Amino acid sequence: MKKLAIITLLLSCMGQAVAGISIKMNEPQSPEEQQAKQSIERSGINQALIDLSEQYFPFESDLTIEYGAEDGPLYDPSEQSILIPYAFYLESVDYFAENRDEEESGASAESGAIDTMLHTLLHEVGHAYVVEREIAILGKEEDVVDNFAAIILLNYVENGDDVSISAADMFAFESQSEENSEYYELGEYAGEHSFDLQRYFATLCLVFGSDPDKHKHLLDEVEEDFITDRREHCIDSFETVNNNWHQYLTSAE
Repeated sequence: MKKLAIITLLLSCMGQAVAGISIKMNEPQSPEEQQAKQSIERSGINQALIDLSEQYFPFESDLTIEYGAEDGPLYDPSEQSILIPYAFYLESVDYFAENRDEEESGASAESGAIDTMLHTLLHEVGHAYVVEREIAILGKEEDVVDNFAAIILLNYVENGDDVSISAADMFAFESQSEENSEYYELGEYAGEHSFDLQRYFATLCLVFGSDPDKHKHLLDEVEEDFITDRREHCIDSFETVNNNWHQYLTSAE
């Protein structure tokens, strides 16, 4: 009878779906998309994201990350899914190849694209976590989840500061791209995102604030008249953002 009870219990447990993040890799539609799919799979970022979620921001409901979607990157609350086109990775590779010297940086365009992908995944997961935990947002949610991504990277990911800097670089590349170099379209002033260059400096600000000694030259492009105040602000900003987000991360519970 004891053996039967144990078997019944095991079967019961096996029948219970475990909530959390799951990954769906859609069939690529071109050789380039196949390459993107393989690069994402080899990078290990999907498992890294799942591990981070289980430890620091677990979900009680299912959340699917779907690669190969037509739209995105975006979080779809109606389907509880995150949509990531393979084209996003391919475009990121192109941006890094065109704008960052591999020898000088010591990092390939592909690694920059993977860093950007991890930051983007955390950003979109941040939207889902805000909904899951019913976190009150006072301000732009897009800025809040940018901060979420940076805080997770800087606290819990090896070389997370480098990943964050790559993601910031991507914002700068997009801001300097040909279609955005002269002006922003009127609709972007009414959009939910801060401008790419603002997101660039905001991310660098958190990286600097997390370790000012290590990153003492990170904000050197800021004008000399403002650099001292900006450095002090970034130290305070990181402390505030870090403390506030840790009210909702399970490591603080």
